[in-house]
Amino acid sequence: MLEIIKSKNIVFNEDYELLLNIEKYGEFYIYLSDDLEACKEKLSDEYKTKISNFINNIDVWYKIAFDKINIYAKEKYGKEINNNDVNLVSIHILFEQNEDELFGIQFNTSFDEEHGCGLKMKGNLFEIEEIGEADVAFC
Repeated sequence: MLEIIKSKNIVFNEDYELLLNIEKYGEFYIYLSDDLEACKEKLSDEYKTKISNFINNIDVWYKIAFDKINIYAKEKYGKEINNNDVNLVSIHILFEQNEDELFGIQFNTSFDEEHGCGLKMKGNLFEIEEIGEADVAFC
């Protein structure tokens, strides 16, 4: 696992967002959902570590997500995709500090430019719980 971001550097701005730029994946935001109690609390080191571990494992979960998006594109749109057809837009933190990790991941796609694609992934196991249009990532 490559260390992209240290847990101590997980600091959200007043809009509960953090901008990252990872060479291989480009620029994307990490959002702490304002529906969470966590956005009103001091974030624990353990919580920040869960977030940084997920980000630092991007090579692992991105491949899993891409493979699932490819299946989704084939089933729903009849399209085979490649890496240029998918662009990471954002990661949404969807879990409270005392809960298991759940991340929403939003992508722009060439096969549905209007709605994109979103999925929910368990952060510790990289299992995809749901996939659909972009709003799946944050709803």
